[in-house]
Amino acid sequence: MMNSSSMPRTLAGLAVAWLLNACSPATPPSLPAHTEQIGDGVYLFQSGGHRSLFLVTAEGVIVTDPLNAAAAREYRAAIAELTDQPVKYVVYSHYHWDRVAGAEVFTGEGAQVVAQEGCVERFVDNPNPAVVMPVISFSDEYQLSLGGQSLNLYYLGPSHGDCLTVFVAQPSGLMQIVDLVEPPRASFPADRNVPYVRPHNLRQFFAAALERATAEGITAVVASHVRPVAEGNNDGDKVGPLQSPPTAPVAIMAEQARFWNEIYSAVETARNEGNVGIDSFVKLKTIDTAPFEPFDGYRKEDLPIIMRRFVGFYDMGR
Repeated sequence: MMNSSSMPRTLAGLAVAWLLNACSPATPPSLPAHTEQIGDGVYLFQSGGHRSLFLVTAEGVIVTDPLNAAAAREYRAAIAELTDQPVKYVVYSHYHWDRVAGAEVFTGEGAQVVAQEGCVERFVDNPNPAVVMPVISFSDEYQLSLGGQSLNLYYLGPSHGDCLTVFVAQPSGLMQIVDLVEPPRASFPADRNVPYVRPHNLRQFFAAALERATAEGITAVVASHVRPVAEGNNDGDKVGPLQSPPTAPVAIMAEQARFWNEIYSAVETARNEGNVGIDSFVKLKTIDTAPFEPFDGYRKEDLPIIMRRFVGFYDMGR
């Protein structure tokens, strides 16, 4: 039994504890594994080196790029920790199988698959049983809206393949251009052979993307991959590698466009000066490397290999 002398102290302690709890902010719930929140109701799911955008609303969930069956199961489990709302839509960014396999995890619950019509044609011509065929397709633009949020889809012409769709999450003002623009900075392509790049339309694509970003009030660009980056410490030395951030300021788009414009310019100069070999390679010693050196992933020896793809465009229109 509590004696009369201890009661005041105990009650006082309880009162102080209650007051502290009442005045301190509630601890935010922890995010599911492999999940990052980048906006109000906007998240990234990470599997290996890939990141996929998804929106959680009070009326359902919109997911993009399920990646593969194993990743999609983890993706679905992560969403279940955030909400009990069903997944209503699965959106493909483009036709490459490493991004779009495994959607049956979501369609088995009734989700509908959405893709640009050029992707649908690709899946018909080059089917993969691991890729669920879209049931909704669009030509130039399409909007998916749920619970006061929207994922706006834009096809701006060939770029990374033939049907790349630009994602815009609103009202968060976030844009994702899968595989072409990667935080934290503009960079060399991951594959120096760039077999997927469509040189005949790349300049127009970036011009249209920048115009769309302005029209939509985009504030940040969203990553589609995780990559190691080196950061400077207070002494100016490089440390790392560190994990690349999920977003970057929208200015990264103009910088990435500048990289490709420098490639076009270098190829034009090499061809005009007769410095392109019969095998379409540009002679390395003739390339002015200064414009390329500030870009992440710079390797001098990669330049003529990247440029070969563009020589083919100028010589054969391919």
